[in-house]
Amino acid sequence: MTRHAFALRSALALVLSGLLALAPGAARGQSGMRSVKAVSTGGGTSGFDTGPAALYSNPANLTVGPDTPSLEIQLFRLGAYHGGDFYQFEHIDPLFYDNEKALSSDEQKAILDDWFGRDQQTASTYLEVVPLSITHRPSDASWAVGFGIRGRTFQTSAVNKGIFDVLLRGTGEDRTVPVDGRSRAYAAVDVTGAFSYRFSSAPLSVGVSPRVIFGTAFADAALTSQATVSGDSLVHRFDYTARAAGPLSTGLFDTFNAFNDDPVDEVVGGSSGIAGIGGGLDLGATYTVRPGLLVSASITDLGRITWTQEAQTVTPSKDIFRFEGVSLDSDRIDDEYDGATGEYIEDQVDSLAHDAYEDVNRDRSSFATGLPTTLHLNGTWDAGFVTLNGGTSIGLNENAGAVPRPAALHVGGTLHLGAFPLRAGARFFGTQAVALSGGFGLDLGFYRFDLGASITPSTSALGSGARYAVSLSLATIRF
Repeated sequence: MTRHAFALRSALALVLSGLLALAPGAARGQSGMRSVKAVSTGGGTSGFDTGPAALYSNPANLTVGPDTPSLEIQLFRLGAYHGGDFYQFEHIDPLFYDNEKALSSDEQKAILDDWFGRDQQTASTYLEVVPLSITHRPSDASWAVGFGIRGRTFQTSAVNKGIFDVLLRGTGEDRTVPVDGRSRAYAAVDVTGAFSYRFSSAPLSVGVSPRVIFGTAFADAALTSQATVSGDSLVHRFDYTARAAGPLSTGLFDTFNAFNDDPVDEVVGGSSGIAGIGGGLDLGATYTVRPGLLVSASITDLGRITWTQEAQTVTPSKDIFRFEGVSLDSDRIDDEYDGATGEYIEDQVDSLAHDAYEDVNRDRSSFATGLPTTLHLNGTWDAGFVTLNGGTSIGLNENAGAVPRPAALHVGGTLHLGAFPLRAGARFFGTQAVALSGGFGLDLGFYRFDLGASITPSTSALGSGARYAVSLSLATIRF
């Protein structure tokens, strides 16, 4: 490898990796986990899932079913998922893990084109914990109420093929490559109330679930750039906007230094407490077409959070990095680098990148972000020994956690075997190939335990991407 090629490779790796480490990603992910039963049946909920199972899915379902009085307390529900259309292992394996065959530049380009096309591919992580939820339906009443406390975190990110094109295919071909990405991460705790009413004049239940949201951390970023490789030169034109509040602002944005040997060496925990306050609202309706057949609709996560604690918006002071080779100073290489030419070149490239990327503009004012508003449509048929449900979830915006387009479809059901209900289902489209789900419960009348999970057997079956999820409810106690 020539010295110019080595220097250009160093510039590419430093410039692109450094920027994307700070600000890649996407603002789209998937909606929150609505209940353990929903995870077990492909992602949708049955209209007969009343009590705490309805609190975060469709508040109207609190008054669905017989008029029997109930007081239910759910203790410790946990849910998590990870996945997205970035995980296409039929493309990832030959590029990064299959060492038996060296791919040509054209073969690498073909795989990247199949993997990304012209789009950004997403990877998402979600975690929620509901330590306590309570629902109550009085005897012979047409109404029911609920209360819950929930903590949840989102992280969604995406990149296009640009960084992989440059780092894998190198500098052997003159070209201009877009290097784009977006990300968002936040953590919040919400306190939720719910009210449901069943009309006497029609087989219709409606519900509303308002909540107060306390945001504890937030960060997002959007990068738009182009890297132009031409001969021995590299020109990187870029623009980005990054925002943060709470510990991700003081502990990361104020202390992260991509030009240190250890970029996170000075990163500290930052501030803690409430970084933002907001409000949210869920709405729902369930209609009984005939006994045992229900249709329902709900909108979840209407609302927004205003971030005020240590809030900041960061933009670059400059918008171009230009590398046109390195002049070799033999005396400096011998005196300061003990003849290590590679180390000298890396320092020169680092100096150029430092001048282009280090200076930023900071706006310390507050900002607001929306919640991942999602529309859920569902149908349920109950045949006694088995209950079937199916439907779709449609993202109404692109805030972190929203269901991405195309909409995710789900079908599933529950086989009632006395105290041991068995559940299964499948999820289609969205940002993954077919995901298969299953779960079971232990229902003793006064006590219920539920566990559900889903996996993607193949990342290319009827779609692209993977989704892996698990959810459990430690105890639901009925009085």
